[in-house]
Amino acid sequence: MKKYVILLLFISSCNLSDKKVESEKDDKKVEKKVLSSVDSMRIRGYVEKSFQSPMHSLEHQQYLDSALAIMPESAWLWQQKAMPLYKTRKYQLGEPFLEKAVEYDPEKYLDYSGFMNCIFSKDYIKSISEFMRAKKEFGDGYVMDHTYNFYIGLDYLQLNKFSKAKEFLLLSKEQQFKDFPNDPPQEACHYLDWYYLGIADFELGNYKDAISSFEMSLKVYENFAEALYFKGRSMTKLGNEEGAEWEKKAFEYGDNTINEDNVVYEIYPYQLFHKLNESERPK
Repeated sequence: MKKYVILLLFISSCNLSDKKVESEKDDKKVEKKVLSSVDSMRIRGYVEKSFQSPMHSLEHQQYLDSALAIMPESAWLWQQKAMPLYKTRKYQLGEPFLEKAVEYDPEKYLDYSGFMNCIFSKDYIKSISEFMRAKKEFGDGYVMDHTYNFYIGLDYLQLNKFSKAKEFLLLSKEQQFKDFPNDPPQEACHYLDWYYLGIADFELGNYKDAISSFEMSLKVYENFAEALYFKGRSMTKLGNEEGAEWEKKAFEYGDNTINEDNVVYEIYPYQLFHKLNESERPK
């Protein structure tokens, strides 16, 4: 009987402890620093001065630090500190700041962090983890013009897990068909989705399917160099001698490469005709 009472007391104590932890978590969620008008004006001044300074300068960072000293829970300020560092490939310096942004506002910055890890810092496993968490907590969505599934597909392509890449790229395609039911297939699904779906099939040896996807991409982005090149490679793999002509055509249109905003900073997966280093074009 005594053991039974002690057990009940222990369970009760654990439940109370758990409730206390949950209560503290809830308090942290709702507790936000109320700024005085003076502090608000100071933060605004620091932010304006940061934007007047070169984005990649030490002064830019220092002004943001001054603003964060007043409002350290601002996810946006942490993201503003991280972004210039990623754009100068100082990923390890930027990562803790981006993690702070996610900590204070995961709904807004978790998917953004997944994007940055996919395209910028190339931490593909972390990118997958962040997008899967975002899907679980906030549902499927879009970031930087593409679905979460699209970036997960790219992550798996870069990890040479081509079947998984295709799985998520197909999910991305179906998601866009559902979201844009009135558009023709080649437009409802982004041309890069078609391109990377073709890449996944190319890597899997499904050359006919790959050609079909590359042709869908080319319907929207005419003479898209990478799609021309891999369509030619796929044709060659199938024993079609005309494949060489498509590869040659790709070089003629080498300036028609992936045109995402961030290609000025990073080379995208399977981007052959990038402009960061002309010598790396396919031979």
